[in-house]
Amino acid sequence: MSQLTAFKRILSAPCYGMLMLVGLAFYGWTRRTPAFAYQSMIRLFCLTRGRSNDWLSSAIGLARPPYHAIGSQGILKEINDPAARRDIVATLRSRGYYIFKDRLSDDICDRLLAYATTQSCTMCPTDSGGSTDRTAAIYRRGSPQAVRYDFRPADLLEHPDVQRLLADLSFASLAQDYLGSRPLIDVLTMWWSTAFSDRPESNAAQYYHFDMDRPKWLKFFVYLTDVELENGPHGFVCGSQKTGAIPRAILDKGYVRLTDEEVKAAFGDGAITTMVAPRGTILVEDTRGLHKGNVVLKGDRLMLQIQYSNTLFGATYAKTSLRGPVIPELKDRIREFPEIYSAYL
Repeated sequence: MSQLTAFKRILSAPCYGMLMLVGLAFYGWTRRTPAFAYQSMIRLFCLTRGRSNDWLSSAIGLARPPYHAIGSQGILKEINDPAARRDIVATLRSRGYYIFKDRLSDDICDRLLAYATTQSCTMCPTDSGGSTDRTAAIYRRGSPQAVRYDFRPADLLEHPDVQRLLADLSFASLAQDYLGSRPLIDVLTMWWSTAFSDRPESNAAQYYHFDMDRPKWLKFFVYLTDVELENGPHGFVCGSQKTGAIPRAILDKGYVRLTDEEVKAAFGDGAITTMVAPRGTILVEDTRGLHKGNVVLKGDRLMLQIQYSNTLFGATYAKTSLRGPVIPELKDRIREFPEIYSAYL
């Protein structure tokens, strides 16, 4: 690293810090994040190798302390044992991910799979372009017309099984332990990954990358189909979510996609975990670490994701609200913990 480069970092960090603080004040007043503040958060993350996010998250934890009692009833029965729960959180802090023994029931997987083969979704274009331009279509298994099909959050929110997962306090409780603050559900997605293309596509998140939508967050992924090596399993670089773990040479590239070769050169093959697992498997992950979806070589993969964050400061998403019927369980949770669901109210 040249002395000039180091000097530029020293000068730019306070500027980005000031811009982010201004944006935080604006967010506190309007509940909207200015674009310059969000970009400043990303640049600070790269400049400080994650320390800026740690400092900001500590402040958020003081401003929005965890619920005194949130309960833990739900699918993730492992966390009912205090010792096991501590071990899961410790594993998340050290490795960045955890694969639960508890799985989503076959009945729920069947219903969500039936939904995913009959509900219109959005086709994701390939990196090379072509005729696919985020048009709406129903995915036909065995004859993909796009590398990825995304379901609209507004549609997912109407599904009773998705609502049951949102009402599941075992997810929220574990997220709170990890975040150190009251958790907020702010990203809900489900998508098909297909064998339409035999090479990685950035639009389908098939290159390594880190996420940076919020200061701190935790993502729960659910495999809704069996995932073998040829079905595009999720990949994660073990320990790369830690502060200072991503090398300066990578962070100097900014918020970009990375090739397998770049990641292997930095971390070695042994650091990469490829998550092959049966349907119903639930993964939890801090995607501040480097991760990707592998290319689907055969068949397809259906995945559901629910993200819990410590604040809505950061990336801007189109407002999506709960509409139509809401199951009693979710109504009860909204009454008890309205902040958790504030993004959808």
